[in-house]
Amino acid sequence: MAVHDEQADVATVELTGSGVDIILPPPMPPARPAGRGRIVVAVALAVASLAIGAVQLIGLGGIDLVPSVAPAERILPSGAPRPQTMSRQGSVVLFVPVEQSRITAILYHPVAGTSGLPLQPVGEPVDEGLLGRIVSGFAGADAGGPPYVAEGDPTSVDVGAPVGTDVYAPADGKVLSITPVIVEGVEYGDQIAIEPLANPGVVVVASGLKADPELSVGSPVSTRPDAWTRIGRIIDVTPVLEPAIAAYTQDGGNRVQLEVRPATAVAAT
Repeated sequence: MAVHDEQADVATVELTGSGVDIILPPPMPPARPAGRGRIVVAVALAVASLAIGAVQLIGLGGIDLVPSVAPAERILPSGAPRPQTMSRQGSVVLFVPVEQSRITAILYHPVAGTSGLPLQPVGEPVDEGLLGRIVSGFAGADAGGPPYVAEGDPTSVDVGAPVGTDVYAPADGKVLSITPVIVEGVEYGDQIAIEPLANPGVVVVASGLKADPELSVGSPVSTRPDAWTRIGRIIDVTPVLEPAIAAYTQDGGNRVQLEVRPATAVAAT
């Protein structure tokens, strides 16, 4: 007579006429290790996740690991910019004067030997930390302005863009003067002085450009989107100048430079 232990997980005990037999179950197949292909896929997914996170962090302005590369639009003909406040000086508002897709950098800095008045940037400093950005956002300090870099007490602003980029009036007003800029006997574009409607007691001075042929002294200039006045085009000043903005761009630092000066100082000059 045989007795089977149905609860046994390891072996079955049988009682037979010849004694006690223990019958072992068939051996279980060994555990199969994870395939090399699965490991490779897991590693690839982890690397991809890290890469996506890094790209998102850079896009959010958290860190700047990759230098900016000029988009293809910068080699195409430019047009009028999108209306965007860039800075203020009292009641005078300066708008971004070149098409945004062509901007290489915006730098606020002091200029020695001029009577430039201090400018108040409108926008977000590119080197501002996360906490500073949050505070600025609650305070409404950026107000939709473009990213910028500031050095010292800013009395001028350089808007970097490739040579040949169209420059538009930074403020509503009229042209007071168009003066050739002469360096060592060679002409390097013009300096254009604009009397802003918001404050006739100051003058907006633009340099680093060649005046538009249609522009003349007394011409009205407008920042209306449907009738924005083109005042000139950016020229190459690098043969005689080393613009400070070059430290933040991938080119020699060609730009249009804007200052707001007292009208009396410009008249005296």
